[in-house]
Amino acid sequence: MKHGIYFFDRSVLTAAIQDFTAVIKEDPSNAQARLYRGRAYAKQQQYRNAIQDLAAAVHLDPSCWLAFYYRGCILRQIDPKRAVQDFSVSVLINDTQENFCSFLHRGIVYSEQCQWSLAICDFESVLALDSSVIFAYLNIGLILLLHLDQYYEAIRQFTNAIEIDPLNVQAYVCRAQAYHKIHNLPNAVKDINRAIHLYPNKSQLCILRGQYLMELKKYELASLCIHQLAEMDEESFMAQPVQQALIQSFCQNHNKAIECLREATATQPEPSMFVILGKIQMKAKKTKDALRSFKKAMKLLMASAKILPNTFEAAEMYYLTGLCYMEQKSLLRARDAFSMAVRLHSSYPDAFYQRGLCRMQLRQAKCIRDFNRALALCPSHFQAYMSRAAYYGSKGRYSKAILNCNEAIKILPNSVRAYFYRGTLKYQNKTFRAAIEDLSKSIDLNKTSILAYYNRAICYHQIKDFRKALKDYGILLLLELSKEIDFKVLINRGLLYMELGDYANACEDFKEATLLNPDDSQIFQAIGICYHRLHEFEEAVRSFDQVLKLDPVSVDAYVGRGNSYMENGHEAGCKQAQKDFLRAIHLNPKCIKARICLGYNLQALGKLQRAWRQFTVAICIDPKCHAAYDGRASVCLQMGETFAAFQDTNAALKLTTTAPLLTNRGVINQLMGYLPCAMKDYQQAISVDPNYALAYFNAANIYFHNRQFSQAYCYYSKVLQLDPRNESAVMNRAITNTLLNNIEEAKEDFEKAICLCPFSAAVYFNRANFYNGLKQYELAEKDISTALSIQPNDALMYKFRADIRGKLGFNKEAVEDYKQAISIQEQIDSM
Repeated sequence: MKHGIYFFDRSVLTAAIQDFTAVIKEDPSNAQARLYRGRAYAKQQQYRNAIQDLAAAVHLDPSCWLAFYYRGCILRQIDPKRAVQDFSVSVLINDTQENFCSFLHRGIVYSEQCQWSLAICDFESVLALDSSVIFAYLNIGLILLLHLDQYYEAIRQFTNAIEIDPLNVQAYVCRAQAYHKIHNLPNAVKDINRAIHLYPNKSQLCILRGQYLMELKKYELASLCIHQLAEMDEESFMAQPVQQALIQSFCQNHNKAIECLREATATQPEPSMFVILGKIQMKAKKTKDALRSFKKAMKLLMASAKILPNTFEAAEMYYLTGLCYMEQKSLLRARDAFSMAVRLHSSYPDAFYQRGLCRMQLRQAKCIRDFNRALALCPSHFQAYMSRAAYYGSKGRYSKAILNCNEAIKILPNSVRAYFYRGTLKYQNKTFRAAIEDLSKSIDLNKTSILAYYNRAICYHQIKDFRKALKDYGILLLLELSKEIDFKVLINRGLLYMELGDYANACEDFKEATLLNPDDSQIFQAIGICYHRLHEFEEAVRSFDQVLKLDPVSVDAYVGRGNSYMENGHEAGCKQAQKDFLRAIHLNPKCIKARICLGYNLQALGKLQRAWRQFTVAICIDPKCHAAYDGRASVCLQMGETFAAFQDTNAALKLTTTAPLLTNRGVINQLMGYLPCAMKDYQQAISVDPNYALAYFNAANIYFHNRQFSQAYCYYSKVLQLDPRNESAVMNRAITNTLLNNIEEAKEDFEKAICLCPFSAAVYFNRANFYNGLKQYELAEKDISTALSIQPNDALMYKFRADIRGKLGFNKEAVEDYKQAISIQEQIDSM
């Protein structure tokens, strides 16, 4: 017996069995020999012989707890019920630490039978006998975690296991999963990190860490985990080609992923493998290869039958084929592929949606049916709502398109695209303030949304909120823009500056735009207009010259250059302008603008009849052109045809009511002596445009003529508020103040008038009158002398100086002035 036990302890099982057999032959009732031989048979996996020997041992010695225990271990897999009975008898016989394994194995059997409370009781019994058994802690924890949802108690059990064995990887992994269940992701990541530190080459641990980091929204770290997986050479990982290929594809190593799957399909040609291969080839932009892969998958699926089965797997193959055709712009083939997909699987919303996109690009009205069908199958299909909005928007049905955007926003409340598109639709619908709200929301979600800033600037421009429009254009120019958008922003901001009357800044923007597109004649045309408004006429001429180089038949350029020549004020410029206006008319005989400009040019050269003819031709071309009537009225007035001028001005006023036209009619009424009518016209002009200075000035002159000096004073003051450099208004107010006996104010106004117009004889003459009235004869004599130095052949001024010199006692000089006044008057009378 001792000989057999010796061999058994040293695992020399054959010799041990022989010895135990010899003992049993000599003593068939030896229970110990039966027990050891049964254990030896079990180790040799001769389970039938082992059970027989252990049963004999139990029969011979019913108190042999070891025989019951070992028989239970053998029966655990093939007869769990009898195994539980054997473990139970074993612990009844011996429930000390020596027999804790019976509790442990019975707990395992109970776990396999889903008797969780009994299993936990047995594992707790093990721990009561030996608190260092980690396996018991782990099993209790797993039951609590996976089956009883008692996550905090499970964490406590796993923590106990870790305290006993700080290097136990399984305990860390299980506790990490428990932390994940209670959404304590930071601690879950810490435990997985500890496990990876102990086993750095376990791919599953890296996958778990990547999952937890992604849930923590630490996407860069999660991506790093996937990259680490791609570099692993673990055998278990390498043996999973699909997982390996997906990871390589995620890391953008598409060629490696394709190579891996090609090797796999060579040994395991399954449809699903070819589908995954095709998807990765699509990501790698290898559309033709992807199509071949999907066709192979279809052939394999059809191997057993002549037609494809009506399954989602088959439908997906056609769906993916359709996506490939769309990438190749083969819209008809793509449509047919999607149609086949929905035929095989009628509840495929993405297939309906993609077919709708195809049909929309093919301009087929049926596309809306597909979008509707996709939404019926999947009411939360964001893309379908957006595409339906795009369809209605393209048809001008903006309200319906906006409603679809509303539904899309309900699905994705933070979608930049949905808010942006709804904003552009509201702009098209002319609801600019509502559009601004949506575009602002889009910008809040994405601070660098270039198109949102651009469209919001346009909306601000439309509602005349120029400050905010300029701010948005400024922000856009600080961002990295494409050349096309940069160009549009500069043009739009330039036009906005022009609308504000800020021609200097407008000019700078247009100049910048010419660097981006030097062949666009319209930009140089705009630059020329800006220079003209800035009174830089030579620069304006150069800009219009550049327009004519780029576009030699530009009528607007000839007209603009002609106007710039006109503004130079000399006869040569007027003649050059005339040539440009004539060229413009030659290019387009019906160009109203050119004929009106030519009319004013001829008027400036004194050719009134020819000027009148040009305005008349313009009226014949367009009887509703008020500018032509106004121009002809001015010529008629200059020719002395006051009534004809009055008729033309009335005709212009029937077409449009503006302050300048009303003021012109007032002037004509004033010339005809109808002062009340003239005053009525001036007052109406003021009501039409309260900032039109000339209407106030002419009305003030009538008040002055009627000796209504207080009213005249108020109106002259209003003129100077609107136009502080109007020397005529300053001088007239000075005279009015003199008559109102406002001496100090009159002095100030005369000083201002002289500062504004230091070479005006009339100003000095009127101030001399003012000083004469104040009996300040020395100052009066000085001013009238200055006036005569500026305008020496004026008899009235010589007579006035003679009167002043007489008052000063300069009789000799006074007599000479009287003689000079008589001499000048005689010359005038004799002419």
